[in-house]
Amino acid sequence: MRGPVKRSLLQALGIILISLALGLGVNGFRADGIPLVERWSEKLAQKQQAGGFPAVSLTETVAAFTRGEALFLDARDPDFYKLGHIPGAVNLPVREFERVLPELRGRLDAAPWLIVYCDGGSCEASVELTERLFLVGIDRVSVFPGGLQQWKGSGQAIEQGEGTMGQ
Repeated sequence: MRGPVKRSLLQALGIILISLALGLGVNGFRADGIPLVERWSEKLAQKQQAGGFPAVSLTETVAAFTRGEALFLDARDPDFYKLGHIPGAVNLPVREFERVLPELRGRLDAAPWLIVYCDGGSCEASVELTERLFLVGIDRVSVFPGGLQQWKGSGQAIEQGEGTMGQ
């Protein structure tokens, strides 16, 4: 009995190894293959922190900033915006959305992509602003959940000063 059982187990192990190798090979060649190494828990936390809206990581945010692919919207109140913001970001305070939106509407509609941020951490102003933008038909919007805290913490430059809403 030992011989046939051992042989069957070895055959089963061989089939499993061949299947694994074939599966990995096919996955590697497919354009839509599943990444084998991914920070799934980080992506899930980021999406939850973004209120279910499309979220962008620090790496994606810095890349978009560097390539000039997005208009950055600071959802914080003007006093916090003055203390420091992502360079070139436009202040669209969520509390003043209805008043400021008409001034900015043309610029928002013309932008290929909008990235909304606030302080980061437990700040939800960026999610609330994104929701309001979606409700008025602006849907090329992503949330940067790390916000200004993560931006500064990674050594990225900030800009200080008043600026004005809509500029």
